[in-house]
Amino acid sequence: MLIQAANPWSAVVSPVSSSFRKQSLAATAVTTAANAAGTVSISQAARERLAAESSAATAARTATFDTDQGTVDIDIEAYFQPPPGGFTELPPLMLPSPANIQALNDYVAQEMPGFLSANGIPQAPASISYDRNGELQLPADYPYAEQFKAALDKEPVLARSMQSAVALTSHFVEMQKVLPFHEEYTAAASSAEAAAVVAKYSWLFSDNRPSAQISLHFSSDGQISLSADGEPVAWPGA
Repeated sequence: MLIQAANPWSAVVSPVSSSFRKQSLAATAVTTAANAAGTVSISQAARERLAAESSAATAARTATFDTDQGTVDIDIEAYFQPPPGGFTELPPLMLPSPANIQALNDYVAQEMPGFLSANGIPQAPASISYDRNGELQLPADYPYAEQFKAALDKEPVLARSMQSAVALTSHFVEMQKVLPFHEEYTAAASSAEAAAVVAKYSWLFSDNRPSAQISLHFSSDGQISLSADGEPVAWPGA
């Protein structure tokens, strides 16, 4: 599946918006003319536009997450890129909620076009998954697998965002399997009924019970979706 120029996953000249490039060119022309006169000035309107571009970029990488410390606004890039020497205290732990997973998906969707462009990769893989050791798995017929993996090694924030989206989805899916047991066990009116519920869901307590295989999918229109054992993940209210 080759990605065309208008495709969100295709190679682009720059992740910077076309409006910002036009503003930059205009600012350069103004500066050049001003330098010839021995002065440099930028109009207030240009300053406001540049500030708006900067604010939009910052907002796109920041989202509200459900965590073990409550609802917290998190800068995704700062969260997945520890400062030199590490964190002085542990950051909030992201919970496996649909909202958190969607926020990470949105970030990956936003960053992927620039990542592909910067590394000369014509198209994204159709899907990615991870093995039990956390190693990235790409489709066997993806022609840019080695190039993609090598480039991702240099982009820890993007790599960790994708891996976290898959990990949180795995936790969410497994939690959904357990919910019916909890509901029925809680509703049991006697020891006999409780024992019957435990017997019914005995497979949940098996040490060898496999977890669902979670995959992150990239569509041709720039959307990201997740599947569990090949089936779309069922989100609450969907």
